[in-house]
Amino acid sequence: MCRCLRNIGLVGISLAIAGVLWGCSVGHLSRSKTGALLPAPWSTHSPGLPYYVATTGSDANPGTDALPFRTISHGVSVLTPGDTLYIMSGTYAEALIHSIPPGTSWDSPVTVAAAPGHTVTLKPDPGAEFVLLFQGTQQYIIIDGLILDGTNVGYDVIKITWSVSGDPTTSAHHIRIKNSEVRNATLYNAGAHKQGVLIAGVGVDWNEFINLNVHHNGLTSYDHGFYIQSSHNVVEHCSVHHNAGYGVHLYNGYDRRTDSNIVRNNAVFTNGWRGILLGSGDGNVAYNNVVWGNRGGIRVNFSSPTNSKVYNNTTYNNTDYGILVESGTGAIVQNNIAYMNGTPEIQDSGTGSVIDRNLVGIDPQFVNAAAADFRLQPGSLAIDAGIAVSLVTTDIAGTLRPQGRGDDIGAFEFANPSP
Repeated sequence: MCRCLRNIGLVGISLAIAGVLWGCSVGHLSRSKTGALLPAPWSTHSPGLPYYVATTGSDANPGTDALPFRTISHGVSVLTPGDTLYIMSGTYAEALIHSIPPGTSWDSPVTVAAAPGHTVTLKPDPGAEFVLLFQGTQQYIIIDGLILDGTNVGYDVIKITWSVSGDPTTSAHHIRIKNSEVRNATLYNAGAHKQGVLIAGVGVDWNEFINLNVHHNGLTSYDHGFYIQSSHNVVEHCSVHHNAGYGVHLYNGYDRRTDSNIVRNNAVFTNGWRGILLGSGDGNVAYNNVVWGNRGGIRVNFSSPTNSKVYNNTTYNNTDYGILVESGTGAIVQNNIAYMNGTPEIQDSGTGSVIDRNLVGIDPQFVNAAAADFRLQPGSLAIDAGIAVSLVTTDIAGTLRPQGRGDDIGAFEFANPSP
């Protein structure tokens, strides 16, 4: 490909399809009946450019934006590290089951994304077990901007796991899912649990879930928005609500190793059981979360978790409690608001816990709790009342901490309006 084509982007490519591009030759040339050279149709895919899928396409096409593929399954089959597959608007009755090829690093991932400005839904037909399944050698894969609808699936919307139980060399890892909706895993399947996102298996680690809307998944209290059974995962900037069980559930009954996971900057509300569970591992952290309207708020329990950290969360109107350290050793609970929850608002039955600098049972003067606006008003006793935590340098909205003489308690840092 000539240098000018590589640098022009999608607008220039559209001009190239017309056969005119600043003197560059495009495609192959043929001759008209008069002998004049004519540009051939855009019939090949150029290296380094995205592939495309559309409901009006054909899998016999080259996968360009002008001549897209028809199915996502075919589109992912041609991807190599560094490639992106853009999906155009529509509902696709497809499940991607261990089919997306791996990337090699976050500098060279494989990306499957909604095309900019397009609304894309994956909703498999009845008989599918998952919408997305990652296992085996799958790694460094990005899913971006998709609606993942589990209405018809037998198990979970998303599952990240191993392909051979007990063999971590067959575990998928480094999967990043962002800007997406995960919904409706509610089909009854006798004996099956229904998670929005399930991460299960030793070595199924280092996954990231960013800016997701995870809702209306599950039928029982064992069915959660997120069920995470591995280590070094991040859940951030997600809205997790109306799931049957927990919003975010960290627990591993296989080898008890659910370590160093981070749950931060999320809204977790109106789930059927608890909001967030930190269980069975070491060094799990929940901070800058707003947790309201669940059966319980934030819970530390099961299989003696160690060194759990609960910082700068706002818990409100959870039925049983705001924060419960029910077991484990060395939990730290600091800078949290617990208000209008069941009593006692913060409970500790752990060993060696540090429960400090929390605002408990005192009106924190939210802007409008009824409208889920948990920012602080001037004069709130939470302002400047916390202690500095090296891990928590911003609030849930990205505002730097502190804005005043000290860090504020709760998920939001009060910032005076600019004069």
